[in-house]
Amino acid sequence: MECNNDNDDVHWRVIIITCTSTKVREALEQECKRLSAGGLLPKHEFMYVVNDPRLEDECSLTYTGETDGVGSGGATINAILVAIERLSANHNHTTVNSELVYNSRILVVHHGRTLVHSPGGSAFIHIDASQSYIPPKLRIAPPTLLQNSIWMATMVAAQSDCGVWVVSVDSHLTYSPTLKSPKTSGLNGALICSVSSHVEHAQHHGVVFSHTDTVEKIQYRTPYEQLKETFPTNYAPVISGLVFLSASLTERLLGLHMLTPLDRCTYYGTDSGIPPLQMSLYFDLLAPLCSGVEENAYLSGFYGAGYAKSAHFNAHTQQESRMARLQIWKLLHGLKAHHHSLDGVVHHYISSDLSFEKSIRSLFPAKEGGSLTSGLYIEGTINTKEVRIADSWIGKDLTVNCSTACSLSGFHLPHENGTLDFSDEFIWQCYPQNENSVVVCYGENDILTRHYGETDVTVFNKVFSLFAERTHIRVTDIWPNTEKQHCTMLNAKLYCSDLSLKEQVAMLTYMKDAITDDKSQQYWLSKIEEWRSMARVSLYEATKTCNIFKLMTNREMVHLATVKQFIHATSDQVGGKSLLPLFQYVASRDHKYVTEVINAIHGELRVPRASTARLLANAADLLGCMAAGKGGLRSGPAGNPQWKNPLVKLKAGNQREAVDQMISICQDWISLDHPDYLIRAARHLERASQIVISREVETAQKNVKIPWELSELKQKMEIGEWVEAHCPARLDLAGGWSDTPPVCYEQGGAVLNVAVKVNGQKPMGARMRFVPEFHIICTLQDWSGGDLVLTWTELEQLCDYDNPVAQGALVKAVLVYCHVLDLSSDDSLASQLEKRYGGGIEIVVWSRLPKGSGLGGSSLLAGTLVATIAVLIGHPPPQHNSIIHATLVIEQWLTTGGGWQDQVGGLVGGAKLGVSHKGTPLTVTTYKLPISQEFISTLNSHLLLLYTGKVRLARNLLQTVIRNWYARDKIVTECFSRLPKVALKASEAMLSGSIMDLGSCIDEYWNLKKKVAPGCEPEKVSDLMSCLREHCFGMSLAGAGGGGYLYALKGKPDHLPSHIDLGDLSCDLVEIDEQGIEMIRNGDKLTHDMGDAIILSNEALAELLQLMQ
Repeated sequence: MECNNDNDDVHWRVIIITCTSTKVREALEQECKRLSAGGLLPKHEFMYVVNDPRLEDECSLTYTGETDGVGSGGATINAILVAIERLSANHNHTTVNSELVYNSRILVVHHGRTLVHSPGGSAFIHIDASQSYIPPKLRIAPPTLLQNSIWMATMVAAQSDCGVWVVSVDSHLTYSPTLKSPKTSGLNGALICSVSSHVEHAQHHGVVFSHTDTVEKIQYRTPYEQLKETFPTNYAPVISGLVFLSASLTERLLGLHMLTPLDRCTYYGTDSGIPPLQMSLYFDLLAPLCSGVEENAYLSGFYGAGYAKSAHFNAHTQQESRMARLQIWKLLHGLKAHHHSLDGVVHHYISSDLSFEKSIRSLFPAKEGGSLTSGLYIEGTINTKEVRIADSWIGKDLTVNCSTACSLSGFHLPHENGTLDFSDEFIWQCYPQNENSVVVCYGENDILTRHYGETDVTVFNKVFSLFAERTHIRVTDIWPNTEKQHCTMLNAKLYCSDLSLKEQVAMLTYMKDAITDDKSQQYWLSKIEEWRSMARVSLYEATKTCNIFKLMTNREMVHLATVKQFIHATSDQVGGKSLLPLFQYVASRDHKYVTEVINAIHGELRVPRASTARLLANAADLLGCMAAGKGGLRSGPAGNPQWKNPLVKLKAGNQREAVDQMISICQDWISLDHPDYLIRAARHLERASQIVISREVETAQKNVKIPWELSELKQKMEIGEWVEAHCPARLDLAGGWSDTPPVCYEQGGAVLNVAVKVNGQKPMGARMRFVPEFHIICTLQDWSGGDLVLTWTELEQLCDYDNPVAQGALVKAVLVYCHVLDLSSDDSLASQLEKRYGGGIEIVVWSRLPKGSGLGGSSLLAGTLVATIAVLIGHPPPQHNSIIHATLVIEQWLTTGGGWQDQVGGLVGGAKLGVSHKGTPLTVTTYKLPISQEFISTLNSHLLLLYTGKVRLARNLLQTVIRNWYARDKIVTECFSRLPKVALKASEAMLSGSIMDLGSCIDEYWNLKKKVAPGCEPEKVSDLMSCLREHCFGMSLAGAGGGGYLYALKGKPDHLPSHIDLGDLSCDLVEIDEQGIEMIRNGDKLTHDMGDAIILSNEALAELLQLMQ
């Protein structure tokens, strides 16, 4: 495995999470599965959750403050052993292979001790998404402290070598945009990350003393005066909980599991029946790496004594600890500990030994309900704005009253009714149990682990003596069977577990209000005997018996409700944020979850709205996410018989009935539980989306001024007289893709292009005449010289005009659009031809360009045919604007779904800027650039046109691009925003006559096209462009890319330097065509002016630039 990953692509070989009990491990495994399957974690190959070694699983329901675990150091050694052992097995090794540490990046996450301030513990705390390290695109579910810790470590580790990073969820580091990733190249030892903190805070934590970047020592709870003297700025580097262990150090730490008594830090010791040994990561494992640490002081435990006491390490293992430190010193002394400061970060320590206010209050989300990341769903009423509430569902029939600021969490009350009253600055939490839930309440400044006998210990923010005096609660009431030294408020049996939730809240309200209010005291005293007789639990018991799986289920239900609410709230938005990460997460849940979301989308689709196409595409994306890369490509056929009826209904405008039928089919196909059906359903939903897009594009018909059905054809051509149209190709110089529906009317677009002759001729054309026989004969002339002759005698032969791969489909679509024939008429084809024209029609269509040239062939042929038919049946040559908009509609009927730039580029001569603004009816305005003959000559001498020999179909790329547009892919949407601006910038270059600036715009345009449609630059083309780069001002593949023609603006006129070898590629002569489409009637050129473009002035360009900002 290569470890030199870049900043955006950190890949963990193993993420391993340590925890204190089997119950917590099982919950964490489910949580990790949820996060991994939903794509909410960094890339990783393996993820494990392991218990810290201990002889017996935690089972005591009394908080004693003591621990029989292995400490952070022991847990780290055990985690490294498990990770390398499992990697060894994965590589088919029969023993632990320590060399694997040199090509592995491993993340160890310590879950830490039990936290009572949040149901579920520290790993499950929901934090403010905007202040997390989770990438914005993945903020689609409430972020947990565990998830954020992993992402924070990933960001810091972006530039590190192979080795082990260790992080703990006992610490929370706030988000900092200035945070830098340290480089660890050449490091042989440890890199300790610190946070600059005020000495008031630092005096309670471990502080790094260093010289330059080398750590001299780490000292726990350094006296305040010493800190002020050592750090005159009053800011000291506090250990952050994040440390890097180099591969060489990791290998040595791995070796510790073979040494006595350090084997007791690992599951090897547990499985040998030996009690665990507690070691600190910083004060036992890393202290020997510090330059100022003396051996004897280290061996005696001097450096870690304060921490060991604070962490309640077992005092009966001092001799074993000294032996362990001796082994550690021998193995690790000589390696170096280095120091890195995490700039801009604030350190928060999370512990039950601190009050709620000092521990996690700052993490508590203060969000309104409905946000995908709030973990809160509010249907009912909350009568205060000051409340902090998380992980809760307030049902529609429930009113929550809070007189002053308080914090609520865990109240899952979708079906509760009536009123709940919470008052004062208290913490209210609901802990789900196997049968019911326990409501707890305490003061935000209460330190729950302190003994009630201490003078300033508080209960409900009041001193214990006042609480006992006012409530008449005796010590034996709340600590009936507890040893005196363990009589803390954490063990106080205050909470009645058998009451209903409302009754529990009421009972606690009476109790706490009795402390300060005489009326409440009287009521409480009337209830105290009832309270004494009830089954009661302590906060610690509620924490230890909390059903974390029920907690997670409740959270999932809240999130599902917010997803459905989000879909409803954003249903009218045409743009918005990307929903793909959300759908990937939804798809990772069970089918019921997916069904609920699809039903939510279904509900919004039943009402026609501007966002209908986007919603259908969203539903397709959700099914695509469920398929998870299986079941085939997203693009494919969408004409299954089961879908025919709803698609026809949708096309006819019966959206409600069509959507009902489509979603019903979707549900049936989802129930088959096979990715093939998911992908096929997604294709049909995309087809439905395309039908809606077509409906919007067809509003362009309002701009077509050709009265196709005339009562009398006064200038109809005689039988045998030819009408011809010849059309140049087009080169798109900037802005292409922004003309594509739906982008062109949802955002607006602008494209600069020029009409060109290729090899001295207009390459596209058509001619038509009436013939005596009552049929239609169509000759399609291939660019290679082959002709295909088609004869149509029946109307049914024209009905496949909407199948773009059918022979002559383009000609058929134009005939139907121009009302040459009526496919719904009872009259036969021959009868209609006879009645309308007195003869049949012969059509010849040609293109001198290869298929997939990128020069606008199919759209220009459509426009050429429209112009030819118009003249054939008696109209004067139509205006460019009418042909442009008519071609847009025809391409929708043909289902190729193209934009408008091709017909603007070729039908109108010279250089022109096409613009469509946001909204419908879709209207394209053409601005002709008044460039001089001198500049035209300059362009002609600098233009290069090469055929790459690779064929591509724009349709194949188009489907993917539209899919990404509706998925709101950030790169794609940003590119679409820039494309019109580049077109205007290029127009400015043309007006000023700067070929260098124009070349620069073409290069910028090509780079944007490559981002819009990844894969549009084949390797062969990349090599060719590299060869040409230093000899050209700019270059691009024409059209959508992927193949076809490459054009460039050469740095010097005329020929390329002789040493450039183009191999077998053909170089075609290209020149600007100033006339555009030309019409010929019976051998004579028609002089009728078809032009209706606006001349682009500098003032008009400036106005457009302002509109595009």
